[in-house]
Amino acid sequence: MSGLGVIFVIDRVMHYHAATFGAIDRELASRGIPFCVVSAQDDINSVGRVALRSKVVDDHRNFRLTELKLGRFILRYQRELLSLCAAFNPAVMVSTCHSGTISEWRLLYWARRAGIRRVAWQCGYEYNPTAVKRFFLRRFIPLFDFHLCYHPNAEKYAIAYGARKSQALVMHNTIDESRIVPGDKVRAKASLASMWPSLEGKKIVLYVGAVLEEKRLDQVFEALALRADSSTVFVLVGDGPYLPVLKERYGNRDDWVSTGSVVSGVGVYFDAADVFVLPGTGGLAINEAMAHRTAVISGYADGSADDLVVDGVTGYRLRTDDVKELAERLNTLLANPELARQMGLEGEQRIRGHMSFASFIDRVVTVLAEQHALACQQR
Repeated sequence: MSGLGVIFVIDRVMHYHAATFGAIDRELASRGIPFCVVSAQDDINSVGRVALRSKVVDDHRNFRLTELKLGRFILRYQRELLSLCAAFNPAVMVSTCHSGTISEWRLLYWARRAGIRRVAWQCGYEYNPTAVKRFFLRRFIPLFDFHLCYHPNAEKYAIAYGARKSQALVMHNTIDESRIVPGDKVRAKASLASMWPSLEGKKIVLYVGAVLEEKRLDQVFEALALRADSSTVFVLVGDGPYLPVLKERYGNRDDWVSTGSVVSGVGVYFDAADVFVLPGTGGLAINEAMAHRTAVISGYADGSADDLVVDGVTGYRLRTDDVKELAERLNTLLANPELARQMGLEGEQRIRGHMSFASFIDRVVTVLAEQHALACQQR
């Protein structure tokens, strides 16, 4: 199916995107609007943030992605993308708004000339903010007609670089929490101990996600060293290019377990955890932890932590890069399991309330349908 529909351009479709794209597809179909996803696939031996190899919607097409690292920057080029989009003939194009993607500039100019409405899937986080990057962003952001923003920080980001307030909506990007049924913590701990005997009787500090340098996982190791508490174990679930570095640095320590990548069955790790930590970048793992009633300690993440991690309510938001702060927050929660339990319950209430998946999809689809109607009127 193609023609005057909505096309979504994304470098990689991750496992947590599947429910989102499936729901958008169904909701747009109910309005008679075709939907297409175009993405790249990673090599079979890739680690870390690796794209799904299966289709997530009926009309899911693939391009070849080239990435080149230049110092702190990554330049991308999506081969065949323009021809794929032209073949679909969209009324609306959604993209993940990466100014470092050379082909996206070309695509945006093409879409503007063709009368296609351009919607940014706006994370609003810059890994390498510099004067050069800001120069390009002031020219890149205004190429979009609308910004679907992950959180209020992303909305501020879009406006700072040229979007109008009327061109942005906070969608509260999230996971499908309705698929998560929290388990009993005691049984979950016993289940993990059967797989990892060193976890028997331990308090668990958990991280789940890609193991990348920007996640700042060294801070967890340093904070645990400051605490010097033999009853606590750091459980690191995931893989990625930074994992060998961590193994080389901390391989002689017995206060951590590296499980490798776990997708199906990861829920038991969240259920067993006493606290979830995210010192560096990220986002959706916080939502998943909260859906499992787990207290969270987080840095800025991708900006979403300011909404999700409310100090003393759903966990603790780290304000500095000092590992002493992380160690103190761990001390507080691990010494007060009832406090951690209450924070976990409060987090679950929020993630299943106004930040629920159903509300998120409704906001997204409403905007896409409005943009589709505008595009069709203009044509």
